[in-house]
Amino acid sequence: MLKTPYLDRIVSRETLKKIEKYCDFLIEYNKKLNLISKSTENIIMSRHIEDSSQLLKYIKSEDKNILDIGSGAGFPGIVMYIIKNDLNLEFNLDIVEKSSKKCTYLQELCKFLEIDVVIHNHDVKNLEKKNYTTLVSRAFKPLDSFLHILDMSNITFNKILLLKGQSFNTELTEAEKHWEIKCDTHESVTNPGSKVVVINSVKKI
Repeated sequence: MLKTPYLDRIVSRETLKKIEKYCDFLIEYNKKLNLISKSTENIIMSRHIEDSSQLLKYIKSEDKNILDIGSGAGFPGIVMYIIKNDLNLEFNLDIVEKSSKKCTYLQELCKFLEIDVVIHNHDVKNLEKKNYTTLVSRAFKPLDSFLHILDMSNITFNKILLLKGQSFNTELTEAEKHWEIKCDTHESVTNPGSKVVVINSVKKI
């Protein structure tokens, strides 16, 4: 079993086995579809799984409907969904992914893991009108572009959780030229200098 000191403290052995199955499936699929950099396959737990899982710290009991935008390999949404029960959380997960090939992968992955996730093969702007309590995203778009995409969509939401790199302060400065943003930033537990961003409200200027 893959060793992961961070997750070992918060999840069961059964859940760790499911995460290991996820990693094996992803690495095998990565041979035919570029889902993650091959240089990160050997550090998949710390680089991708643990990084994604830290968003669960900011999920509350009232966060019942979550949308993962641009999930790609399943980060962060699938990881969060696998672990949620160990943290006494209960939520529904939708994923929106523009790439048809990645959607096929995600559908096969969910079937393999026997998890009930709704996958939308659309651009975010083409999703049907729906209210989500929480949006999550990792390595999708710069913040300003991300907010413009949401503004053109039919979805509504209460908060946004983002995993961002060391350039986030620059992204925020650029976005604040067009948006009034109320957010909290927290240091990543897996990547020094990276951020977990909790956006509590956003309004177009």
